[in-house]
Amino acid sequence: MMYVAERGAPCKRIRHVTFIDGVPRAASGKVLRRQLRERA
Repeated sequence: MMYVAERGAPCKRIRHVTFIDGVPRAASGKVLRRQLRERA
C-alpha cells in the first residue's frame, strides 16, 4: 500500500484490503464484480 501511495496518483491509492476464500465466478468463468462489491 505504501509503494502505490508513493508512486501512484491519489485517485489510485489502495484504501482497504479484504481477504476472501474464493472469487465468485459465473458459469462462463468471468469474475462477478457485483458480488465482490456487495461483500466489501
